[in-house]
Amino acid sequence: MDFKYQSAMKIILNWWQGMTELSANTPVVIALWFVVAVSLTSMLVVLMLSRKLSASKTLLTFSATPTLVLDVKKASILYLNPAITTLFDRENKTSHVVAQCCFERLSEFTDQTSITNDIFHIKQLKKTLRYSAVNINYQGRRAWLCQIDHIETNSSSISPWDLDGQIIQTLFSANSALIHIKTLDGLILSCSPSWATQFELSVAQVNGHFEHDFYSASKLEQIKSYEKSVLIGEVQEYEEWSTVDDNNILLQTIKYPLYDEHKKVVAILTVSHDQTEIMELNERLLSENGEHLRIEAELSRNNSLLNSVINATPDPVAFMNGNGKYVGANHGYCEVVGVKHADLLGMDRQQLFSCDKRSWLLEQENQLLVDGKSVRYEELLHLAGEEPRWYEICKQRYLNSTNGESGILIIYRDLTERKRIEHELEQAIEKFDELSSTDELTQIANRRTFDSKLQHYWSTHHREVKQMSLLFCDVDSFKLYNDHYGHPMGDVVLANIAQVMNEQVHRGADLVARYGGEEFAVILPNTDKEGAIRLASKIIVAIEQLAIEHAYSNAAKHVTLSIGIATMCPEAESSEAQLLEHADKALYLAKERGRNQYCVYRGEEQETGMVELNFDLIKS
Repeated sequence: MDFKYQSAMKIILNWWQGMTELSANTPVVIALWFVVAVSLTSMLVVLMLSRKLSASKTLLTFSATPTLVLDVKKASILYLNPAITTLFDRENKTSHVVAQCCFERLSEFTDQTSITNDIFHIKQLKKTLRYSAVNINYQGRRAWLCQIDHIETNSSSISPWDLDGQIIQTLFSANSALIHIKTLDGLILSCSPSWATQFELSVAQVNGHFEHDFYSASKLEQIKSYEKSVLIGEVQEYEEWSTVDDNNILLQTIKYPLYDEHKKVVAILTVSHDQTEIMELNERLLSENGEHLRIEAELSRNNSLLNSVINATPDPVAFMNGNGKYVGANHGYCEVVGVKHADLLGMDRQQLFSCDKRSWLLEQENQLLVDGKSVRYEELLHLAGEEPRWYEICKQRYLNSTNGESGILIIYRDLTERKRIEHELEQAIEKFDELSSTDELTQIANRRTFDSKLQHYWSTHHREVKQMSLLFCDVDSFKLYNDHYGHPMGDVVLANIAQVMNEQVHRGADLVARYGGEEFAVILPNTDKEGAIRLASKIIVAIEQLAIEHAYSNAAKHVTLSIGIATMCPEAESSEAQLLEHADKALYLAKERGRNQYCVYRGEEQETGMVELNFDLIKS
């Protein structure tokens, strides 16, 4: 208890002693005593709370831990202690940056009253912070009391990243693989757009955060197990299934150690390629750079981080400056163009152009440097000592932030395997189409092809107002032939008849088809009745000349054929089904009249028995 406090209490006690000497029998005096007692009690409580608040504030002020009190609603700083200005430069308002970042992190924990040891990275300050916070009432407001620690990460050892970040980011943007670079403690330095997209975020939203912000604890443990060998300088490769956009994809993942100038591992590059498409295509086929010094600032060849990124890219990659000279490439690209790496750097691009492509490629690349529109095309390359290979070539402009000059990034992607699978699939489809349109036994058109062609010709003849004819044919007494000679011999007869019928048809548009069983049909586009009769006569004679013995036929002692003929000019109220019906009726009458002949359908006359018969062909 200090001196002022003791003096005040002494005055109050003396006054109270005087009051108590008054008569205790007066009611007014009793009431006055009660009021005085309440007032003294209130004063003592206020004095004690003021001393407690003053003591708490004094404790925070002289605390060595940086402390902030933030308004929960407005994110404004209600209090900060001197330790904050020791850690951060208050004149540059970096404490406000820290406060804003803390508030953004705390906004994610609205349902909690305290947070312990949360870690985040402030990219613009290049600091990684750990903080704990508790929800309090401060001067009548809801507030967060935050205590902050600065923790050291190894991100400062990746300083070359800022020099070449734009070129690397251009490379990442042009690559469809899932790529990210992180420090050994999990801080994301950069990533490809596709890696960020899997978390439904942009690259800017991902960079500067820690890996544990995106993966579950079990996934992080799995990643750590894969990275044990990477930390000692080994490349780790493995396959895993992952879920992206609700789809399961097979990823081939390669982890590379990245080194600083002292050959110490300081970061890890992870590249994951989607292998799902190749896997699915295979399953379906089975069940179905003198300029080295000048361009050093552009490419920083001696920068181990950039070289590691380029060489770790599985696809052939190269860089050219605006003058068309190579400033860098990985060994995969050198193998494709057939030039040693040391010879390629500084070489003029035109030295690799063939004469027939030079003008086209120069025009293409000059235009790319002007408008910046990326170029993609496919090319079959003949590599020395190897089979030709298909590549997709992607060219994209990049800007060198160190000198403002433009250049071209070239990426080759091997498409040979995909092309092979696509070609085999096309051949399989063509073979299937061929089989699905041909009758297997007779090797002429099948019923499906017949129906399709008949409908097609009906539509075109209706539009052009032309006649078309149809022959509907049936082998006479074929069931008896099968019963006595056997089905294998019957199949031979059908194949021979189909061949003979096909030989009588000479126009490319005419179609001979097996309709079903022993029935055949011939579509004759742009043909009148007389033309149909001539062909029917030729077919009947040709079948007779085969002289295939049939001792059990009701028409002759050899295999014969009956034919029904129908001719129509398609009209709006008619259909191809009517033409087929008419030909079928004519065939019925030809068989009824003794077989081995043709009969022509004549409309209403057909119903009264007025049928045109080829009497000369009737056999006894």
